[in-house]
Formats: sequence, C-alpha cells, structure tokens
Amino acid sequence: MSQVAALLIALPLISAFFVPVLKQIGKSLIKPFLVIITLLQTLIASWAFVQVYSTGKPIIIYAGGWKPPIGINLYIGHFAALFILVIAVVSFLMALFNFKAVTVEPIDKYAMLFLLLLLGATGMIATGDIFNLFVFMEITAISAYALTAYNKTGEAAEASMKYIVLGGIGSSFFLVGVALIYGATGTLNMAHLAMLANDINPTVVQVGLALIIFGLAVEAELFPLNAWAPDAYQAAPHPITVMFSAFVVKAGLYAMARILYLFKDVSGWSSLTKLLIAMATLTVVFAELSALRQKNVKRMIAYSSIGQVGLIALALSLGTQEGVSAGVFHMLNHAIVKTMMFMAIGYVGITLGGTMIENFEGLGKRMPLTSLSLTIGGIATVGVPLFNVFWSKLRIILAAAHEGNLWPVALVLFASVVEAVYYFRLIHTMWFKGKSGERIPEGAIAIVLLLLAMLIIVIGVYPTPFWNLVTKAGSDIVEVSKYVANVLPGVKL
Repeated sequence: MSQVAALLIALPLISAFFVPVLKQIGKSLIKPFLVIITLLQTLIASWAFVQVYSTGKPIIIYAGGWKPPIGINLYIGHFAALFILVIAVVSFLMALFNFKAVTVEPIDKYAMLFLLLLLGATGMIATGDIFNLFVFMEITAISAYALTAYNKTGEAAEASMKYIVLGGIGSSFFLVGVALIYGATGTLNMAHLAMLANDINPTVVQVGLALIIFGLAVEAELFPLNAWAPDAYQAAPHPITVMFSAFVVKAGLYAMARILYLFKDVSGWSSLTKLLIAMATLTVVFAELSALRQKNVKRMIAYSSIGQVGLIALALSLGTQEGVSAGVFHMLNHAIVKTMMFMAIGYVGITLGGTMIENFEGLGKRMPLTSLSLTIGGIATVGVPLFNVFWSKLRIILAAAHEGNLWPVALVLFASVVEAVYYFRLIHTMWFKGKSGERIPEGAIAIVLLLLAMLIIVIGVYPTPFWNLVTKAGSDIVEVSKYVANVLPGVKL
C-alpha cells in the first residue's frame, strides 16, 4: 500500500527529469506527457483518498525502511489524502489548459517546473519531517519563482524578483526557527516534536514558532510577506496562477497549522495564535480594499484570493476543532471557486487579448458560458446562500461566536460586503455594459468551467457530506495525540 502511495512523490520527480529526453524525441509530445502524468497522479491520489477515508487509517511511508523518529516518513492522513487529491485534479486540469494557454518557449523547461511545483506542494502536505518540509517548500518556491518569470516580460521579471526577495527572507526565518527547535529537542520528526513539546523551554518554542510562521507566511500569502502575490498572479502564465491560488497557498497554510498545533499545550501558545490572528486580519483588510481599486480583473481576483486566504488563516488560528474544520472547509471551497475563476479569466485574456475590465464589457453576450461561470464564482465568493462559500463562511462565524470572539465575525462580514461591491461591478460589466459583439466559440474549456460551477452549487445545496469530509481532515491537524500514535505506535503523548 505505502509503495503505491510513494508514487505521489516519485512520479512527478522522475517525470520532471524525463522531460529533456522527451524533448529529443519530439517537442510536441511534452504537453500530452504532462496530461498523462497528472492523470496518473490523480488516479493514485484518488486511490489514496479512498483508502484513507474508507479505512480511517493513515498511509505512512518510511523512506529507506527506517522508522521515525530516526528515519524520514510521509504521512497521508485525512487532510493530506483530501488535498493531495485536490492538487492532482487541479494539476490535471491545468495540464489540459496548457494546450490553449502556454505558447511561450522553452516548453520543456515549463513542463519540468510545472511538475516540480506539483511535487513540492504534494510533499509539503505529506511530509512528517520538519526539515523535509523546508526542502519541499524550497522546491515549490524555486519552481514558482521561475514560472512567475516564464512569460519573459518586464512585468514578469519584476514580479519574480519580488517573489525571490520575499521568499529568501521567509526561507531564512523558517530555517532559523527550525534550528532553534532542533537545538532544543534533537529531533526533526513532527510526531516526536509533539511528544517532547512540554520539555522545551517555552520561550524557545515561542520564538521558534514565530519565526516558522513568518517563514511560511510567504507561501501562505499572509501580510506582511505577501507583497509578491498580486504581481505574480498577474504576470505568471494563466495555468500557473490557478495552481498558486488553488494549492500552493494551501500547502503553506497547512504546514503552518500542522506545526502550530504540534505545540498546542506549550505555555504561551495563545500568544502565537494572536500573532496569526493579527496577520490574518491585516491580510483580509488590505487585500479586500486593494481589490476595490483594481482595473485589471486578474489582479482583482488575485487580491480577492488573498483576502480569502486571510479568512482561512483566521479560522485555523482559533485554536478549536470547529475553527480548524471551518478553515479546511474554506480551503476546499476556495480551491474550487478560484480554480474556476482564474481559468475563466485566463481564457478571456487569451481570447480577447487581455484581462482589463474593458475586455469584459458585453462578455455575457459574446462568451455566455464563461461569463456565467465568473458570475457564479463571484456570487459564491461573496457568500450568497445556496453556493459553497456561504457554508464555510458561516462555519467560521459560528466557530468564532462559540468562543465568544466577535472580531472574526465582524471581519468575515466586512470582507463579504467589500467583495459584493467589486464582484457585482464585474457582473454588471459583463452582462449590462458594452455593445453585443459576435458570439465567440467557447469550446471544451467552457465545459470544465460549467462542471466546476455545478460543483459549487452542489456543495451549496448539499453541504453535509463535504462538511463530514473536512471535519475528518480538520481532526487530523488538531488531534495531535492520534497523529503521534499513528507515527510512533506504542508511545503515549
């Protein structure tokens, strides 16, 4: 069983190194190769998902046969099984989108970086070792730096440079934090760290975790280390923008939550959650207000995405099972909605030559299916009932209210009001402004967009099965004793 699951890491890694060989055979084979590999990844991830959710037992992979805490392990529990599947499905859809969206050469370099981005995000979610988390984070980040600059424009180069500078700062923070914790414990295994948490000096834990949170804030797109994100989202190839929003940021948020909750019982832990709440709050406020001022729709949705990430971080920092599950639910909903919206916007940009707001005037008459998907995505993000995001926002509000904390409630409502302003402005522009032009054939991409739109509505109408899934995924993060028991059987926390 574990050998099959190990392919989730091995397959994209080996495939990335196989791309130059494929180039020698024929460059036209590279894009179909990406489709085949991501389809295989999706099938393996689906199998792992079914295994974990049907048996209730995690899949644990031991590198080289060495068991933790000595050896390195991968841990595919409920959370990892769910989001590795999300990563694989989104990557498969983007591999298909590449045929339409990516024409800049060298395509072989793009394919290698695409696969390494898939590998890095999958590894960040699956690893059970804090230093290996750093390694996978660097694979993700370096791939993302290069892909941000891939279009070879001045805008793309500037965005990539911002990302590199902030990413370097974040990596330094993270590594120093890991060094502090390793120096105090002598272990890098996450389950072992949870066992030893109460024996560490609380000050060391607080400083180490604060540094790790700041380090992961780059990939998690949290203020003040998220200045790279709007530029990178706008400049990167359209499929890569989808991948950034759908799962790269989720990997950063998960890593932050996983490490934070390992040390939940340490003295002073609440001060760290207050730090994260402050960062999340500032992220929401700055992102949503910035989205109001944008004339480029892709950049506007980028700021909207960052605002939703702030709400997820807020939920994860509430310190309760209910809060974490609500955050995971919002993660899932955000991944679906933003995959659809960035794909639709990218399609408009390719077809009409740009993503400025003027290009969307009268779009409802020229590209009605694409416009419908954008309309559904906008209404869902605002939090209108019968759409998926309504339920995750409501769960965040309830989780905060049950703790007697009304500030998060006000923040969610503030975000929804501001989102309503700029999303309904976009909807009005598409359906009620501009002259009706010639109908543009929308092709297979419109079918994918409509399937995602249907999923948004299905979750909105029947949220309970999906809530049950994310509750198990949230428990995977919060119930540290079960995590330790699974990784280090026979040892009590």
